[in-house]
Amino acid sequence: MDKENFIKENDKIATALKKVSGSFGKIVCVIDDKKKLLGIITAGDIRRAILTGNDPNQSIKKIYNRNVSFIFENELKEKKFSKSNFSNKEINQSIFYIPIVNEKKKVKNILTTERIIELMENKSLKKQKKKKLPKVLIIGGAGYIGSVLCKKLLKKNYSVKIVDKVLYDKNVVNNFIKNKNFSFDKADICDLNTQINVIRDIDVVVFLAEIVGDPACNARPEDALKTNYLSISSMSQLCSHLGISKFIYTSSCSVYGLDKQNRLLTEKSDLNPISHYARMKIMSEKALLANKNDIFKPTIFRLGTVFGPSLRNRFDLVVNTMAKNAHYNKKINLYGGEQWRPNIHVEDVADGIIASIKSNQKKVGNKIFNLSSDGSNFKIKDIAFAAKKVFKKSKIDIQKSMVDARNYRVSSKKFFISSGFRAKKTINQAYKDFEKLFKKNKNFNPNRKIFSNIRVLGDK
Repeated sequence: MDKENFIKENDKIATALKKVSGSFGKIVCVIDDKKKLLGIITAGDIRRAILTGNDPNQSIKKIYNRNVSFIFENELKEKKFSKSNFSNKEINQSIFYIPIVNEKKKVKNILTTERIIELMENKSLKKQKKKKLPKVLIIGGAGYIGSVLCKKLLKKNYSVKIVDKVLYDKNVVNNFIKNKNFSFDKADICDLNTQINVIRDIDVVVFLAEIVGDPACNARPEDALKTNYLSISSMSQLCSHLGISKFIYTSSCSVYGLDKQNRLLTEKSDLNPISHYARMKIMSEKALLANKNDIFKPTIFRLGTVFGPSLRNRFDLVVNTMAKNAHYNKKINLYGGEQWRPNIHVEDVADGIIASIKSNQKKVGNKIFNLSSDGSNFKIKDIAFAAKKVFKKSKIDIQKSMVDARNYRVSSKKFFISSGFRAKKTINQAYKDFEKLFKKNKNFNPNRKIFSNIRVLGDK
């Protein structure tokens, strides 16, 4: 068996942390000099120990589990457990791996509970083993992107924990509350106590919480600094310290700012932020990568402008705003129009994040990716005319003044090469989906404050 599955009780906590990293739900068997099973240690054991003040350089002797499940190999063959420390309860609990030992309790194998069931029921040995899915923490999980991501992860049987202040639509969480794989903490991630409390049993962190755009940042400058930079910096330090390997952060293509040459920008292109919001994004990217180590390997996504319906809708984004105005006001306000923007559907953002969770860490860790739709780099005026094709009664009101000077196109080829993921949903489809939403719900009011980040934050 792989030596990475074993450890001695006098070995360091830091050594154990390296051994359990990279495989969700993994156990490491603690053995003596004769390879006799003494106990097991998990990532959760190690994180709890570090959080309670144990030095990573001290031995694991005081923190590993001694009363553990195990199965004698002869009893497994006979399908009768008498002396084995195993029962059907383990199948329904969080334990996923079980040591198989000989009569001297020397570890011979480590099997999943799924595999043990197969052997007990004489199922084919060729059947593929079921992989344990990681437990995902979504910071800002009740928001525009987070709610879509949570829904998709739960559908795929992931365990999901959301931490969110729920500033906007307080009913979003109700969509998930009955799911046994879902948990929710209504809390502020800027609070260090919250960070420590929510991270204890987590395998993957997706950090979505932020105050978006300059108007919102200007309305709440102190909150913007805390949420958009300080909380990310402290949370990444904590995850680095605890050996959480996957940390996914959503930055923004706004960091490219103004590209007068209209080039197709890659992750290696020069950054030219023209807003305080974009500058804080760059600060956060640098803070994340400064905390990387042999285990903690963050993935950073620079998102294009996100669009499309969500469980927590927003109508302060370009495509969504144009859909709202075209349907309800029969008018699309166009300021300038020659500016280029990369765009991506909110469901594609969620799918891209899931692709990163599933990808080999060597391919996505410690890397920055543009995450947008290569087929949806459009000028603002093209987005407006696309809306008019769906909302046929609308008119376009062109204003020469340009409210937002950002201008950039991006390529997401790097992430496609690393993960095989490519955004698929189009702006035209999003317009059609919004049209169905508006027509189906006659009492729907897209002008409610909860659908606008700046209006909610400005009133606080």
